Amino acid sequence: MSSSASAQGLPREVQVGTRTIIDFEFDWGRDGVHCPACNYGAGNSRLAFTDEFGQVWVGYIDPTNGYFYPTDGQAVLVDTKSVTAQKIGNGPEWMVSQRGSELVYTRWTDKRPQTFNNISLGHAYMGAGGWIAGSIPDSKGYVLPVGSLNLDDSVPMINYQNFSTRKTDTYYRVMAQDTAQFKIDIGSSQPGVTRRWVPGTHKIIMTFQVESPESDTGPQRVFRQVFLYSPNTDTLEQLTFDPENKYWAFMWQAPEYNNEYLFFVMVGGRELHIYRRLKQDDGTFAWTVINKISMPKDNPFIVSPEPMVYNGKSWIYFTVSPKRGGHNISAASQVAITGIVPGESEVRVLTADAEGQTRARRDPEHFITANGPYIYYNRYVPRADGQAVSEGVFRIDTGLGVPQAQMAPAAPARR
Repeated sequence: MSSSASAQGLPREVQVGTRTIIDFEFDWGRDGVHCPACNYGAGNSRLAFTDEFGQVWVGYIDPTNGYFYPTDGQAVLVDTKSVTAQKIGNGPEWMVSQRGSELVYTRWTDKRPQTFNNISLGHAYMGAGGWIAGSIPDSKGYVLPVGSLNLDDSVPMINYQNFSTRKTDTYYRVMAQDTAQFKIDIGSSQPGVTRRWVPGTHKIIMTFQVESPESDTGPQRVFRQVFLYSPNTDTLEQLTFDPENKYWAFMWQAPEYNNEYLFFVMVGGRELHIYRRLKQDDGTFAWTVINKISMPKDNPFIVSPEPMVYNGKSWIYFTVSPKRGGHNISAASQVAITGIVPGESEVRVLTADAEGQTRARRDPEHFITANGPYIYYNRYVPRADGQAVSEGVFRIDTGLGVPQAQMAPAAPARR
């Protein structure tokens, strides 16, 4: 594999994919618990993506060294009717349960013209003879499904939304035959709702715009806030209230805090805020900021943060850029990582550009190998006309060392 020179003292960027693989997602082996016997012997160390022609592919990643095989990611063709990530904003997502690893994605309806009037929810799962793919019945007009991530569930769940740029309606359903869909009443008519399953639960962490109450210091204003929805009880809890816009909320179990559920959110494009549910002076509990993490002065804007738990600690990785639009491949960006505990959360930038060799790095994802965690991303050469030239998929070593033996429990039995 080819590699690029990096600044002195930084890890080397290593090319693992020979082509652009837009919005690839790793199966649950990415968290360091590899199961070669799972999924009818296909294992769980895999990636999935949709190519520029709407074909859904599954490729493999070697858990010992972190290389892709094949290098273009196109090992198994799953479906040919996916809507591309460039058109809809997201590719296929893994969904995990006792049934094994499945995929959900936005799909064109069979035997209909490929127009947005005929968009639907796609679902692909493995049988003994290979992948079976198609549209979920009665799902026309719905898009962007996200699968639950609970290995103990006998049946997984999805959440999704309507296809509209004016108002986002959100829904969930259990992924079993003849089950009904349920609408999540968020009490907001704003577009752009974000939503993610909380791993190991049936809860969904969401962000969307709500009106803040009028105060002594100013009139009522609209801000993006964080909410937690429970399908089990049909309850929506608002977690944040301060007058700042919140994006990219993730909730996970943090070993540093007795495996309590914490969440982080990106605030104002320049900071990460870590929240913990703490007891207040009046005896009630409230989600409280326990740490505010600012970005480096030369790369103050943050994009695409995601959490990772490794060797008993929580980490957040992301890209940083000198420009607010740093997620655009026409702007320079670097890969970075930080811890979450106050006093131990210095942002560490992992990549650097040689003089005159600006690179854009986009959509980082982690995978824990026998050598430790790597961060994977697409890398581009920006051009003056606002376009960019793809260099393929690269990875960078986090420098967190090899896995501790006690941190690698035996993989559960799965199909």
